[in-house]
Amino acid sequence: MSRGWTGAGFLVDGSRSAWRRFLGQWTQAGPKRVALWSPLVGVVAGLGAVVFHHALKLVVHIVQEGWMHFYAPPFGEGAPRLISFPGPWWLVLLVPTVGGLISGLIVFTWAPEAEGHGTDALIRAFHRGGGVIRGRIPLIKGLASIVTIGSGGSAGQEGPIAQIGAGFGSILATMLRFTANERRLLSLAGAAGGVGAIFRAPLGGAIFACEVIYSTTAMEAAALLPCLTSSIIAYSVFEQFITPRPIFLVPPLDYHGLYDLPLFAGLALLCAAVGWVYVRVFYGIRDKIFHPLPIPRHLKPALGGLLLGVMALKFPELMSGGYGWVQWGAIGLAPQLAMPTDAIFTPQLGAGTLLMLALLKTMSTGLTISSGGSGGVFGPSVFIGGMLGGAYGQWLQRILPGWNIEPAAFALVGMGGFFAGVSKTPLTSILMVSEMSGSYRLLVPLMAVCGLNLGLSRRWTIYEEQVPTPMDSPARRGEFAVDVLEQVRVGDVPIQRDGITLLPEATPFPSILNLVAHSPESLFPVVDAAGRLTGIISLRDLRPALFGVDGGGLVLATDIACRPVLSVTLDDDLHTAIRRLTELNVDQIPVVDPLDSARLVGLLDRREIVAAYGSKFTPKTAPARGVD
Repeated sequence: MSRGWTGAGFLVDGSRSAWRRFLGQWTQAGPKRVALWSPLVGVVAGLGAVVFHHALKLVVHIVQEGWMHFYAPPFGEGAPRLISFPGPWWLVLLVPTVGGLISGLIVFTWAPEAEGHGTDALIRAFHRGGGVIRGRIPLIKGLASIVTIGSGGSAGQEGPIAQIGAGFGSILATMLRFTANERRLLSLAGAAGGVGAIFRAPLGGAIFACEVIYSTTAMEAAALLPCLTSSIIAYSVFEQFITPRPIFLVPPLDYHGLYDLPLFAGLALLCAAVGWVYVRVFYGIRDKIFHPLPIPRHLKPALGGLLLGVMALKFPELMSGGYGWVQWGAIGLAPQLAMPTDAIFTPQLGAGTLLMLALLKTMSTGLTISSGGSGGVFGPSVFIGGMLGGAYGQWLQRILPGWNIEPAAFALVGMGGFFAGVSKTPLTSILMVSEMSGSYRLLVPLMAVCGLNLGLSRRWTIYEEQVPTPMDSPARRGEFAVDVLEQVRVGDVPIQRDGITLLPEATPFPSILNLVAHSPESLFPVVDAAGRLTGIISLRDLRPALFGVDGGGLVLATDIACRPVLSVTLDDDLHTAIRRLTELNVDQIPVVDPLDSARLVGLLDRREIVAAYGSKFTPKTAPARGVD
């Protein structure tokens, strides 16, 4: 009986030990602990997306539909309705102006860092701020963005919702006393949850958060598991309150194989050219118009809203995100029909109008966001890309009547291709467009256009806080320092081989002092009669010897030399060298022959290690916002 109880106790104790080990692995600092808390971040991000969605919908209903009588075309999740253009004209000017004024007062009074598109603020916090986002930022950013977009501002939802989710992740990590790296990862998880929920694209949202912080094809791999977990939970929470449907309704579209590739390559060239214009206009408006403007910052978004209103008098399609206009004008869905099975997919706007709206959207987005208004750039980018693709598809349809061209296919591919180029997020663009349209049938042309546009537009980005790779991130430099030094051998850097002051072992102390006084060096090798290295003397070693020395010749170099000799060989790496320099607390170290540790080759200076490290590690020039 006692044996049975003993065995049971052993099993229980063993289970407890295994459980403790499991908990220990998942609660110690690192990505696993972040993944453990990312579901909670996903819940809050999903609820934040629900509140943001309903609040924005309410403001649009009151302001645009109620006051201005402006009914934009519905898109995938909208109810069928007829289109009406805004009026009277003075409201078209007044509403965006007042919206910009309110947004400016909210932002610049309580949280100036919430201006502009929030994704850049998230990227900046990741690279330069330890992932810290002030607690008030999510609320201020969300409120200001709802006012901006709801009053007609040309902005999207990805920036504010990303900052809302990231803000909670940052706050939670701070409360739990996570490390700075864990806080950065948890903030990315929050952004992934918010974006994945609001755009009904859980996979795209997760990849977006990992991909957007770099301007090349690099990704934050450590954040992938937390971002996937948070995005899945956030999307699931969101669908409990809002029935998820694809944002865009599309007809059955097919990729026709190799013959279509040259046509889509032409679309990539068009997206790259307009993307260059978009980035130049966006930051040109900020740097050359609004920044130098001698008026209070609170008023600049109001001026941007007024100028947007002037454009909207002629082109009301430029107001807000504009998904309905892409659905109606470029993809082609009659507004009174809601179900894809009944829809007539005929583009309602001509190629010239679509192209003009795409170009004007670059200006209207700059006026809204670059003036200090609050909102994202994903929505406007989707609008521009969709209109470009629709115009290009209609043009191809006219010149190639026998090729069975579907303009809707080019509109969808244009959305992803354009955003991939201006944001440097090719995987995100492919996945987001596929999930937003509920179809992966255009996956191959999406991959082709996103990849080609990414290669063509490497010198500019809409997210100016991006860095090329993890090695270029100020937050990650320390992690790569050892790796960089381990890649360089001592023999690969310059060492002092000539003019070294050698001290024979029998050198008396007065002579040592005389030599040191006239030498620029800080380390002095001690050698025997055969010239073989037997010790070293540094300036630090001389200080203790000065006490009690009467200047006689009784004290010799061999008496104060440091042994055994700490040295490096030509085959050692610089990490080994810097470690031994630190141990010696000197600025130079002897370099010896790999086959004979007593044969002095030269001296390695700490400055040469720093120079080698800098040449390997200095960040490359960041991509310019425009091109020359």
